Amino acid sequence: MADFAQLYFKRQRGWPWPSESFGMTPMFGEDGWCRVCGVPLRKQAGSMVLERRNITVEGGWVPYLFGDTICLESSLALAAAEKFNLDLRPIAWHGVSPGDALQIVIPVVGDAWFDHGELRAKAIGKHGSAGARCAECGTWRWLPLGFAPMPPPFGTLPPLRVRPSLGAVDVAASPEVFGDGLMAFRQMLFRRELAEFIAAASPRDFEARTVR
Repeated sequence: MADFAQLYFKRQRGWPWPSESFGMTPMFGEDGWCRVCGVPLRKQAGSMVLERRNITVEGGWVPYLFGDTICLESSLALAAAEKFNLDLRPIAWHGVSPGDALQIVIPVVGDAWFDHGELRAKAIGKHGSAGARCAECGTWRWLPLGFAPMPPPFGTLPPLRVRPSLGAVDVAASPEVFGDGLMAFRQMLFRRELAEFIAAASPRDFEARTVR
């Protein structure tokens, strides 16, 4: 895994719209996400819509309510796309646009990133429970864990055991889903050069970190 790194986000900014769907409906459709656990039920088909409040379109950022979505100011996104294989989708704005930006649509890659016995032990050790299966959509979510070091209430993930290897992709999301309540997210890995490229352009928002 030496070729890949975590793009650790230091803060979040930008509110998804509409608030009643947590910004999910424009991206996945009315029936494309679970209203019980917040997990998308199909591939993203529409643009993320953001409010203008609490946002300056510069560098890169992670919006509020999302832990696995990366937005980039358009010139940064296009510069990244010249160097790396990225699926970019324009961000739409509720109201007057404060600037052009693009979202990196991150594909789910692999069958498993972690040994699930180790994952269960880590989650139980931190939370007293491993997770739960959604009664509505059937998705299993592990209780929140993250790459070390992580602040509370997150625990630390076990070592990566990616099966099969990530191969030639430049950014990937884990097949495992994490979260609680209406929070749902996947772990993300970036080609190290891509993580460092984004972090260097937006140091207040990101840091490239080595993962095990």
